[in-house]
Amino acid sequence: MKYIVRRAPFDGLLPAEGTGQEDRGWAETRRTLTELSTIGLFALALLVALHAAASLVVPMVAAIIVGSVIAHVGDRGQRIGISPMVAGLALTAVLGAGLFLLIEAIAEPISALVERLPQLLPRLAAAVGDLLAPFTALQSRFTGGGSPSSDGLASLEKMLGSLDLGVVASFLGGLTPALGEFLIFLATLVFYVAGRAQLRRQSILAFGGREERLAAIRIFNATEASLTRYFGTTSVIYASVGLATGLIAAAAGLPAPILWGLFAFAMSFVPFLGPAVVSLAIGSSGLLLDYTLLSVLWPVGAFMTVHLICENAVVPAVLGRRFEINPFLVFISIIFWTWMWGALGAVLAVPLLLIARTIRSELKTDDRAALPS
Repeated sequence: MKYIVRRAPFDGLLPAEGTGQEDRGWAETRRTLTELSTIGLFALALLVALHAAASLVVPMVAAIIVGSVIAHVGDRGQRIGISPMVAGLALTAVLGAGLFLLIEAIAEPISALVERLPQLLPRLAAAVGDLLAPFTALQSRFTGGGSPSSDGLASLEKMLGSLDLGVVASFLGGLTPALGEFLIFLATLVFYVAGRAQLRRQSILAFGGREERLAAIRIFNATEASLTRYFGTTSVIYASVGLATGLIAAAAGLPAPILWGLFAFAMSFVPFLGPAVVSLAIGSSGLLLDYTLLSVLWPVGAFMTVHLICENAVVPAVLGRRFEINPFLVFISIIFWTWMWGALGAVLAVPLLLIARTIRSELKTDDRAALPS
């Protein structure tokens, strides 16, 4: 039996359409996925390294941010004939002494508050129990429970007793940096201010083209100017918040009103969490002094009113739209850097976000300038 194989005319003469293009497209896709995977692994490794080396990285990053502000102010000292390095080192010495005195003044009240937190919980339950009485009464009517006041007070005490005081203590204790981290901060600040001009020059010369170097100069100048204006303006505004807090503490009869003002000034640089900690501390001090519920609540309300007015009216009016940052981004940044670096990460969250926004704005400006008219 013979088998006849018939072939179509010109079979084999025409190439298979699309095979080469599909192979090329799949190769490019794999290359792109490989590059994205490499970048993702590098980003994860960098985050792990930053988290593991937090005790070294955090004071150095804080010193670079503060040093940029000090050096920018020192550059303006040339107008009155002062060398930028001399002005920068003098400002560094003043800042170091001020931070040491501030930490020394705040550390003891915070430690005392953390130690007395277990004694505060029963008094807090008794003070808030009257406020929850209508809700507990309504709940007992629906559920058919026993005495509303006793049940509500017992549930509140149970809820407050389940709080993890170790987390609160670690957060508040992290606000006062260890001696080693403080020394690293001061040493990095001094050396950065002293060698900032040379370091900046070498960083700019590392770029090859003229346009890239000009872009790097603009980014350096814009970043330092933004940080200087932000910290200078907010320091004055938060100093007024601290003064108002000291007056509120004196009117409420709280001990050491000057320390309350310094504490409010320092914590105001931490959005959301800072005012909450100050409010909790003011309310806790009133409860520890056996104040009435009204005497405990009005200083907290007065401080929150002052802080809200400054944050929502004074700061936007003074800084303008250039420094307006989406509150959601600020909240995410605080959560992320607090998870990464603890309480000091929350302090550095807004400056880091401001630096990223400034760099993005400068790069976006360069891209627009490069477009043809």
